Amino acid sequence: MRPELRGRALAVVIGGLTAATALGVPLGTLVGHLATWRVALGVVAGLCLVIAVAIRMIMPALPGADWVPLRARLAVLRRPGVPGVLPLTVLGMTAAYTAYAYSAPALAAVGVTGSAVAWMLVLYGAGAVFGNLCSGQATDRRGPVRVLAVTYPAMAAVLALLAGPAAGDPPRLLVGALLFGWGAASWAQTPAQQHRLIEAAPQEVPLVVSLNSSGIYLGIALGSGIGGIALGHGGAATMYGVGAAIAVTAWLFLLATTRRRRWG
Repeated sequence: MRPELRGRALAVVIGGLTAATALGVPLGTLVGHLATWRVALGVVAGLCLVIAVAIRMIMPALPGADWVPLRARLAVLRRPGVPGVLPLTVLGMTAAYTAYAYSAPALAAVGVTGSAVAWMLVLYGAGAVFGNLCSGQATDRRGPVRVLAVTYPAMAAVLALLAGPAAGDPPRLLVGALLFGWGAASWAQTPAQQHRLIEAAPQEVPLVVSLNSSGIYLGIALGSGIGGIALGHGGAATMYGVGAAIAVTAWLFLLATTRRRRWG
């Protein structure tokens, strides 16, 4: 992979996940609204079965990679730079999912209910695809830290607006724009973070990328848990506010861990 194209290549790789977010979540929400959540999960299970059969029929057999002991996998954490990058992945995804994991009550707080929820999630997904692609290009041109230095304040600003000024029954155009920005900021962080990890451990690319994926899922789990607590104690506005606070924390962590290095 040419280093000057690494960010764009990483954006293409992660694009499958963001495209699934753009299409799968709204479609699942719509099916659940038209039928029941059980039907939505049944549709997901059916699609997984069809895709599994298609992969088995189309893809050639490939040899598996050599087994790597857990100690060797975790040894990469001792490389300079890696311990300062992975916690940011967890923080960033926690901020992104604190309210997103409860999209129905979160959107109801800004006047979006019923089938309109699915359309707003389409805008979130479109923003996710846009942010991911723009992040890849900007990372190649400006460096990953500069991209992240914009991403986290942007996420905090969008969530803060949803927590306060946009609460109640604002114009749908405003809500749609905020949802688009939320998706863009949430998924712009991933290519830049992976780029930083590859720079920190260029000889251990599969390991650091897999650890970053683990950080993503840990952040999603933590965000969902924190969002549930916030929803139970203060409602949707509290979820947005907590998410904004965590995004600011991620930004401060970025500044603290990169202040002695050249940005990029």
